[in-house]
Amino acid sequence: MTASLTWLDLTSADRDKVRQILDLFKEQGTVDELGLGSLRDALSDALFPGTSVLHTRLRYVLFIPWIYKRLEQTGSGGDVARTARSKEVELISHLADQGNDGVIGIQARESLARLPSSVYWAALSRWGVFGPRQSLSWYHTHFDELRRQVRRPEISADDPGLLLTGRHTWHPRLPAAPAGFPVGADFSLSREESEFVQAQIRANCNGSLLGWLADHDLAGQSHKLWQVQLAPDAPSQIVATLELARQFSLVVEGAPLLYNLMLADKRGKTNRSEADMATADSYRQEFSEWMVRAKTDLQTFQPEDLWAFVARQKARSSEPQRRFVERWLQCVSHGDVERALNDQGLRSLIEMRERQLKGPKRARLANAGRLADWSGRVGVGRMEFRWSQVRRMLMDLHEGLSH
Repeated sequence: MTASLTWLDLTSADRDKVRQILDLFKEQGTVDELGLGSLRDALSDALFPGTSVLHTRLRYVLFIPWIYKRLEQTGSGGDVARTARSKEVELISHLADQGNDGVIGIQARESLARLPSSVYWAALSRWGVFGPRQSLSWYHTHFDELRRQVRRPEISADDPGLLLTGRHTWHPRLPAAPAGFPVGADFSLSREESEFVQAQIRANCNGSLLGWLADHDLAGQSHKLWQVQLAPDAPSQIVATLELARQFSLVVEGAPLLYNLMLADKRGKTNRSEADMATADSYRQEFSEWMVRAKTDLQTFQPEDLWAFVARQKARSSEPQRRFVERWLQCVSHGDVERALNDQGLRSLIEMRERQLKGPKRARLANAGRLADWSGRVGVGRMEFRWSQVRRMLMDLHEGLSH
């Protein structure tokens, strides 16, 4: 049975929050089978504020303001959400015509459910491009009022002492859209556009890895987050957060491997399936390789550092989640592969955690029907903290700065 989420009578702001939650399930390789997603997301938000697993290319943070700014100047014809949608769908065709990679909605086109505006809105607010820093639904509701305000005379955007106030919908230094936009649109940023985005990230994401990398062209040479080589003078806070993320992702990487191993074992014995038993052997090998790779960090990682970080971030971490992480670490910190693979207490920990999160009717290890639906691989992969999406956008930024 496919899982579903239903809500009744939510406000527009509530719907925005629900969509953001659903986005978290789309990060490849990190399906949250064991309830660690909130910790992953807290680290992701600290490293890369305003980003999302659905982000593709950086110039969307300019495309969206350009579309709405034009609607503020010309009017929306009554329904700003519907008019803006038509403009965003039109943008898809122009981007596709240029052969661009990373076009949101290139397959769905008119039936696209998640428009680029909803995907990038958190970045527009967090990075200070959208002045009111409110939700997209709030903007649609207040569009006519904001449109009247922005048409009033304002102080010059060139004033070095300019302070953004509620009457500015979009940052007054937002670069102008190219002539004819969206015709001929592509993802290449001009130097002026890159400098604007860099300044916004620098001003609004100070103290984060995103803010630091906006000023240091390292993303292109770092396919994995752990390959980023921070300079000796990098802020200690950034170094510490990156190291915490590296250690945490490595320490818990083995948990979904053991979970899938247990599923393969159980189904193989139930069905007398040679294929499932071969899958189990494959997971034993992966688990063994992980323990060798993680041996040092399993001995040095301090969960207290993670809980202190979570508290500083004002993020959520339940007591059961903490107990699971701490107990997992206790059971594998010895680094002995055979001991871990044969530890019934460790397997009980995984089984209890799944039951706790899903209940016995939905837990694969407890329900034969759910086990039969297992694809053979779920939730496996080291946490990336949105690096693949952030890396592509940083590459766009620095390519523009090089012009």
